Amino acid sequence: PAGSSAAAPPPADAAAPPPPSASAPPAGATPPPAGDIYKPEGIADHMLGKSNNETIDNLHKALNGYRERDAANKVPEKVEAYGEFTGNIPDTIKPHLETLAADPISARMQQYAFNNRVPLPVYQGMVQQFLSVSSELGLMEPVIDEKAERAALVPDVAKHLPEAEQRQAVEKRMNENYAFLDSVAAKGAENGGLAKDDIEFAKAMLGDSAKGHRVFEWIRGVAGGGNGNGPAMLFGGAAATDPRQDLARRAALPENTWGHKSFNKASYDQLQADYKKHIGD
Repeated sequence: PAGSSAAAPPPADAAAPPPPSASAPPAGATPPPAGDIYKPEGIADHMLGKSNNETIDNLHKALNGYRERDAANKVPEKVEAYGEFTGNIPDTIKPHLETLAADPISARMQQYAFNNRVPLPVYQGMVQQFLSVSSELGLMEPVIDEKAERAALVPDVAKHLPEAEQRQAVEKRMNENYAFLDSVAAKGAENGGLAKDDIEFAKAMLGDSAKGHRVFEWIRGVAGGGNGNGPAMLFGGAAATDPRQDLARRAALPENTWGHKSFNKASYDQLQADYKKHIGD
């Protein structure tokens, strides 16, 4: 109506105002001058271009330059590459390199080399040189072949048995030796035994070899059996604490039982021979 103060509605075909640009300054803020260059914090002056695009190009070129330099110096892209030795490796140190693969010390050294961009040939050459010199000077302990050592620990009376039973016999032999050592530690140095630290040292140094376990068994024999108080043990490899007990155990085995499907004449004959040896006719 005439005289009304209400504003007239916009035409139906009037376009809506465009939304503000994401790069536009906030409402009320002073817009930057035309052509203003963005300078990232910490960027060197010589990297700043005449435009933002030129600055990005300069940074990209610099990054490629670092990559090309690392490639020329043979710096690997991943830390694990330092531990991947290839080429002609002396047989004297090859087992030690394989052992180092799972060593946490080696992992830390490789990480240090990676962080400091040490060339791969330099790092691997230093490691091989260190191992070679250490081997020549007799500073490297021989690598233990666990499978061979356990095979050497199979008692004579179990060598004819299946592999699974041989493994059980080896475990029994080793555990009896460790039990004897633990009993010596339990006595304590003040009561005719040894300190626990001494026993743990002996286990660590000798416990992973057949020779070491034969030493343990000799000590058991001198001490008088399984815990140092009983009858002397057999030295033939069975690691028994009492001949009669061991013979009784063997007599009950299927391979020494007439009529059993697992009966083994050779095992039975050996048992009879051992009876005569330790008990008599």
